[in-house]
Amino acid sequence: MKTLYWWLILLAVTIAYPLLLGGMSPYQSTVLILIGIYVILAMSLDLLVGYSGQISLGHAAFFAIGAYTSGILCARYAAEPIVALFLGMCFSGAISWIIGWSVLSLRGYYLAMATLGLTVITHTLIVGLQSLTGGASGLADIPSFRLAGFEFTNHVHYYYFVWVVVLLVLGACLTLVNSPFGRTLNAIHSDETAAATVGVDCAKYKVSIFVVSNMFAALAGSLYAHHMSFIAPDDFSVFTSIHILIMIYLGGVGTILGPAIGAVFLKLLPELTYRFHDYELLGNGAILILVLVFMPHGIYGALRAGGKRIKDKCFKRRLSEGQRLLDTNNG
Repeated sequence: MKTLYWWLILLAVTIAYPLLLGGMSPYQSTVLILIGIYVILAMSLDLLVGYSGQISLGHAAFFAIGAYTSGILCARYAAEPIVALFLGMCFSGAISWIIGWSVLSLRGYYLAMATLGLTVITHTLIVGLQSLTGGASGLADIPSFRLAGFEFTNHVHYYYFVWVVVLLVLGACLTLVNSPFGRTLNAIHSDETAAATVGVDCAKYKVSIFVVSNMFAALAGSLYAHHMSFIAPDDFSVFTSIHILIMIYLGGVGTILGPAIGAVFLKLLPELTYRFHDYELLGNGAILILVLVFMPHGIYGALRAGGKRIKDKCFKRRLSEGQRLLDTNNG
């Protein structure tokens, strides 16, 4: 029931926010749409890092695959955006399945370096295949998203669409991690050798979650391409992967909701401190260090701990008041 309440609150806030503002400017809607897209990226990476314990710096590569698949199919071949979106997810899933068996045999820093290589290779291919991707100049004229004949040319309509997708991805991630599949991933994360000893096919589970995580990243990429209408290689660089990784550790790795909070925080922060834009990377690094030192379980973990302390204090107060009333009655 508590989970249902949080879902209803999030849904109510999403619906009511534009209404309370009396409408949104294109700038406000762009910020909120990008926040939604990065929430999807952070939650999907948390499936891989937080629940299976596989450190990945290659999320930007699959973000790019989704964006460029949608962009190329729609801008150059006039494909339906919804078809391009699903093809991008399938293409990302197929690549993940093919390379996952070899990449995920590595562990720790070796795995991080291998996935970093995926981002570098993808970035190089985007620049090199100029006739198809537009190269370093980028890919332009990507149409707005269209679904069942309705085109999301209005920025507020697209805001609602993106956040409906965010809620669906959030529901899918929470369902997955609370299923037997998710509990098996936790077992692999805790002790892969012990999990293999009791008969768990660790390689199969790690590749499966790698595929799911990267398909969600491709979904985010498609939403991003149709919103921006122009994409360039620098949108999907190594720094993008690092930025997403910072989000999940900032919010609280292995919680799904924590990375979502981290994504909201890190995407809103530049808007609030735009005068210090030149020091954004320095600021993000400093914030991450402070959080890891003083809030090792992230923002979400700190909020949960604070809520638990408040509940404990309230319980103790009620208990002492009850004891006082009991003593009074006995006296």
